[in-house]
Amino acid sequence: MKRMGMEFVLNEQQEMVQSIAKEFAEKLLAKHAEQIEKNRAVPSDLYKTAGEMGLLGITFDEKYGGLGLDQKCWVVSQESLAKESPSFATCVGAGAMFTEVVNMYGTEEQKMKFLPPCLAGDVIGSFAFTEPSTGSDPKQLTTRYHKEGDFYVINGVKRFITNSGYKGPIALFANDSETGMTTAFVFDKFCEGYSLSSKWDTVSIRGSAVYDIFLDNVCVPKEAVLGGPEAIGTGFKILKGLVARSKISVTATAVGNMAKAYELAVRYAKEKMHRDKPISKFPTIQTKIAQIAGKYYSCQAYLYKMAEYADFVPDISTLAGEAATMKAHVADEGVDCCVLAMNILSAYGICDEYGVERCVRDALMAPHVEGVGDMQRIIGGSNILFK
Repeated sequence: MKRMGMEFVLNEQQEMVQSIAKEFAEKLLAKHAEQIEKNRAVPSDLYKTAGEMGLLGITFDEKYGGLGLDQKCWVVSQESLAKESPSFATCVGAGAMFTEVVNMYGTEEQKMKFLPPCLAGDVIGSFAFTEPSTGSDPKQLTTRYHKEGDFYVINGVKRFITNSGYKGPIALFANDSETGMTTAFVFDKFCEGYSLSSKWDTVSIRGSAVYDIFLDNVCVPKEAVLGGPEAIGTGFKILKGLVARSKISVTATAVGNMAKAYELAVRYAKEKMHRDKPISKFPTIQTKIAQIAGKYYSCQAYLYKMAEYADFVPDISTLAGEAATMKAHVADEGVDCCVLAMNILSAYGICDEYGVERCVRDALMAPHVEGVGDMQRIIGGSNILFK
């Protein structure tokens, strides 16, 4: 797409990562995007290629196989991936939730065990907190664990878990059956007692399959406690520390999807003829294009600024309120932006082959994951008023 508006000034490293991500997305990912949606799955070899190109380890230390770069590098990459396949970007983002939580809170042994294969794309990680009865409150978790000698036995159900059908490790939260204290465990999926439901049929991000996980006496050693045996009961602290990063990732995916809707709307407006003139000549179309551009560029600026903040605060958990406000705002703007693009295409906007209908469907995810919009605004507003 030719330049359609302002472009952000990136440093040399950020430009390099953006270039690599765009090349991967436009030359390889775009060819698989439709098949990913139809099959409701991301090909593991495509994920492996992303790992080989460094796109799964952008912010991680080189000793674990990462690039050691900043959060802005991460978001420009995610935006580029999401522009061609929000499903693939969601899969990558969910995998990053696992690697981030291990990197932030794991022991050195856990980092060396889990990070290199995940960052290389050899395996795909998962993050499991949500349950049928809760998506945000640890006190409502019904997944329980109890200690038997040097092992912990876990029972329960997790809901809507991305990447749970792929080989690889998982970070899973459960409450002590006696004290109710929340603990995070890291172990390999498909161990004895681990099983899955059928795939959930979703209206958006169809290529990033989600399942329920059934845990029937899953037995893990004490070394599976994230942070080591002494970290029993620290699950809530871990969740608070990760929440800002997860919202940044979801927002980057939403912004990438907006970029695609913007591109498709501009292209159609220039190519669609009415009485020997392109419809881009009509003031109503120009107005809608300006609205789309305003929403996209303002949300992109918001995202980039939050990524910069994330690199400079000593503890990213302090950005939880700001990240919640950003995610809620961008999620809603993303839906509006894509609907405007659909309006420009009129009847063609609801046809599969024109692409905009998928943008609209995929935009619907962001307001409903990583915390619903109203709850995020309450968190953000409380942060502003009472911090």
